[in-house]
Amino acid sequence: MRYCPIDLIDFDDEVDECTECGGPLVEGSARESFEDVGEEEWVELDPLPGLAYAKLVKEALEGEEIPCYIEALLAGGGLEAGYYGTQATVMVQDSKFDEALEIQQGMAPPDDDDLLIDPDADDF
Repeated sequence: MRYCPIDLIDFDDEVDECTECGGPLVEGSARESFEDVGEEEWVELDPLPGLAYAKLVKEALEGEEIPCYIEALLAGGGLEAGYYGTQATVMVQDSKFDEALEIQQGMAPPDDDDLLIDPDADDF
């Protein structure tokens, strides 16, 4: 596994550069960059449908001083923008899981059904 030391995102071995900043990846895991958190176990929050959502959750957690990093699974290559089909998981310390999960769930993207326009609504 390799990671971006700038964005703190872990990538699969077949990825050569960070899909966010374009910077080079280094061997290891982003969790290695947290020297002051001890040997506590890291656990994953709910999987997210894309790296953009994961970055928003990571930013909110960092605002609450919760150490975290992202594990990204890139499911395909293509298109000029880099990769598509990205699934991402935010990793947090076990002791911060409940607090972090509450923050993440408060930021959940709407269900597909919530995005549908009701033609019978008064404000349509």
